[in-house]
Amino acid sequence: MARSSPVPAWVPADLPARPGVYQFEDALGTPIYVGKSVNLKRRVRGYFYGGGPADERMAMMVRLARGVTICRTGTDLEALLEEAERIERYRPAFNRALKNRSRGWYIEVDWGDPFPRLRIVQSRRKSRAQYLGPFRGRRIPSEAARLVEKVFRLRCCAGPIRPDATASPCLQYGIDLCTAPCVGLVGVDTYRKQVRAAIRVLADRGAAEDAILRCQARRDASLAAGSVLEATGWEQRLIWLYELEDYRTVLERPQVERSWLIALPGAEPGAGVLLPMARGRVLSRQRVEWDDGSWQECVERVCYEVRIEELRAESVFAPAELTPSLIVTAWLERRGPDEGHVFDLDRLDSTAIVDALRQAAPERKAEAA
Repeated sequence: MARSSPVPAWVPADLPARPGVYQFEDALGTPIYVGKSVNLKRRVRGYFYGGGPADERMAMMVRLARGVTICRTGTDLEALLEEAERIERYRPAFNRALKNRSRGWYIEVDWGDPFPRLRIVQSRRKSRAQYLGPFRGRRIPSEAARLVEKVFRLRCCAGPIRPDATASPCLQYGIDLCTAPCVGLVGVDTYRKQVRAAIRVLADRGAAEDAILRCQARRDASLAAGSVLEATGWEQRLIWLYELEDYRTVLERPQVERSWLIALPGAEPGAGVLLPMARGRVLSRQRVEWDDGSWQECVERVCYEVRIEELRAESVFAPAELTPSLIVTAWLERRGPDEGHVFDLDRLDSTAIVDALRQAAPERKAEAA
C-alpha cells in the first residue's frame, strides 16, 4: 500500500525548482507568511515533512495555511526584493524576516547637548542632532566613531556633563584621549570645535587627508624639537587616521549615494529585469524581452527616470525606502562576476549602457541555453 504524502492537496504539484517567492494564505485568502527560496518546490513542500516545523510559530502558521501562491524570479536578488515588498504591503502575521533588515545604523551627534558625544543609534529621533548614515551594519560606524574619538580627544563617557573644576579628570585624560570638559579644562566652544572637526573627517575624505597632513607636520616638528614623547603621540594619531581610511568605502556609502542600473536575468528564457537605483533608492523594476527591440527604449526611459528621481531625492531615507536599499547594497558588495550586469549611472549614460547590453547579447543567449 502506497504511503500517503504529508503535503496537503492545496499545495500545487507543479511547483518549480527555481528561485522565487512563496506566500501562504489562510482560509480567507489573507497572506499570513511570505518567504523566498532559490528552490520553491523544495522549500514549500519541506514545511510538511518531518512532522512539520520545529519552531512553534511556524508550526502554527502551517496549521492555519489553506493556500499558497508563488512568484517566480530569475535571481535571488529579485526574490529578496519581491519578498520585502510583499511583507511591507501585507504585514503577514507570522513574518519576522524584516524585523532588523529595515533598520539602518546612524552616527548621532546631539548638538542640543553642550558637550555632545558620538553615539550609534538606529533611528533619527532628535531634531537638533546631526546624523551620518544610514549604514548597513553597526560594527564599522562604531569602530570609525571610536577612532575619531581618540584622534580628536572626545569624551566617550555616557550621560550629561556638568563641569566641576574641583573634581579630578578620569584616566582618558591621563592617557591623552580626552580634553576633560568634565572638569572645565576646555570650554563649550573649544570642545564643540573638536566634535565638528571629527565629523568632517568622518564625512569627507578631503578633511581626513588634511588631518593626516597636519598630524605628519606636528609629528615632524616635535621630532625636530627633540620631543620624542610628543612625536609618539602624533604618530599614534596618524595610525588611527590610517585605520579610519580602511573604512572609507563604507563611510562614503558609494552604493547608497550613487545611482545604478542593474540588468538581471528574468524568470523565463530571453527575459530580463532592469533594476534602477537613484541615489540609493530602489525604483520600480522593469521587465524586458531581450529579443524585442523595445528593450533599448526601456533602458533609456529608466535612465531618464533615475535622473528625475535624483533631483527629488531627500537626504534622509524613509524606512520603506531603506529596506530595499540595504538589500541591493549588500548584493552589490558580495555579488559574483556572473550575477547580472551592473552599470554606474554616475559615469555612464543610456547610450553607453545600451551598447554594453547589446554586446552582451551572446552571453545572455548562452546563459539561457
